[in-house]
Amino acid sequence: MTYMLTRIDVGDYDGAGATLADLAAEDPSDWRIAWADGLRRLAAGETDADATAGAAAAGGAFSAVYDELPGELAPKLALAFAAEAAGDAAAAARYFKLVWTVDRSCISAAFGLARACLAIGDRPAAIAALAAVPETSSYHAAAQIAAVRILVSSGMTGDDLHQASGRLGRLALDEARRQQLTVEILRAALGWAEDSGQAPARTAGDGLILGCEPNERSLRFGLERGYRALARLTSDRSRRIELVDMANAVRPKTWS
Repeated sequence: MTYMLTRIDVGDYDGAGATLADLAAEDPSDWRIAWADGLRRLAAGETDADATAGAAAAGGAFSAVYDELPGELAPKLALAFAAEAAGDAAAAARYFKLVWTVDRSCISAAFGLARACLAIGDRPAAIAALAAVPETSSYHAAAQIAAVRILVSSGMTGDDLHQASGRLGRLALDEARRQQLTVEILRAALGWAEDSGQAPARTAGDGLILGCEPNERSLRFGLERGYRALARLTSDRSRRIELVDMANAVRPKTWS
């Protein structure tokens, strides 16, 4: 079995398939054969023209393992990845949620659940999945950054912008990443103000968005500062010039 898994790792899917067929002939009841076959089909699907069919076949193999080991989380997680690869986001979300609800240390389930929820248009559920990644996890910051970016993506509301600002304020990040996210949030807020003709409504607290009043002028000044901060942090001269130009372009008209 180890030799066969090695074949999968090196991309010898046909050779692995032949080995699996021999093993199945010897002992068709061994669930490890179905497990390995699912891994093979899922891996092969990444390079196969008919990846969806491969993912569906992998799901069938993992279902057989799930029937044999209904209490184990690994088959559920495998079924989630197979469903996602097959384009069945609803099934993927269901399986990812089963795993994430039981095991908060399985961070791949949280990110998988977020992806699946976004695919079916459930942004709040995607954000909630990422927000639940514990602070003790080494992926906590990555999950919160992803949540912030979902909040300021297409379909955002004024409340989403304030939530994104609050989340960033609570995150411990290096200065480069903080400034990059600051720029992304303020750019989204400015776009909101320009497109809607109104500022994001004030919420509880001071109502500011990363220290900026929720109006176009203040947001432009904040975005200018963000671009200049990023320019100071980069060692790439051409990128620095580009960021300074962006800062100058977004700066509101003044008398000075």
